[in-house]
Amino acid sequence: MRVDTSRFGTLEISEKEIIRFPEGLYGFEKETEFTLLPFNPNVESPMEWMQSLKSSHLAFVITDPFLYLPDYKLKLSEEDKKIVELSSEDHFLTRAIVTIPENYAEMTANLIAPLIINKEKAIAKQFVLTNMDYDTRHYLLPEEMRNAPASVH
Repeated sequence: MRVDTSRFGTLEISEKEIIRFPEGLYGFEKETEFTLLPFNPNVESPMEWMQSLKSSHLAFVITDPFLYLPDYKLKLSEEDKKIVELSSEDHFLTRAIVTIPENYAEMTANLIAPLIINKEKAIAKQFVLTNMDYDTRHYLLPEEMRNAPASVH
């Protein structure tokens, strides 16, 4: 499948690279098919792009929240697991949508509404957690890094 994107040009996406969100994303309910792309193909990064296959201009930066918050608590009910067709043996990816402002040290992740992706079946859903320990704009970098003076090169 050929997909034209505003950010990455024309991509050739195979069927197995399509992740389906039957209910879409919050605020983007009609966006039901995405693919994951490297943040920068030349550099290893904890970030990825999640590119819409419907809207060429729509791509989200996502990351694994456990990389930044190892004790991130995510509890899926049996009903939640059914929605993304998970059985107890299935592995799933947890991703959070990232906002990167001009000062990248202040990037945040939406930890209230993680994306749960059944990697084997390529089906996913954005869940809204009721745990109030998290925020929609959780800083990913520690305060000392966010407040460090910029170095002059």
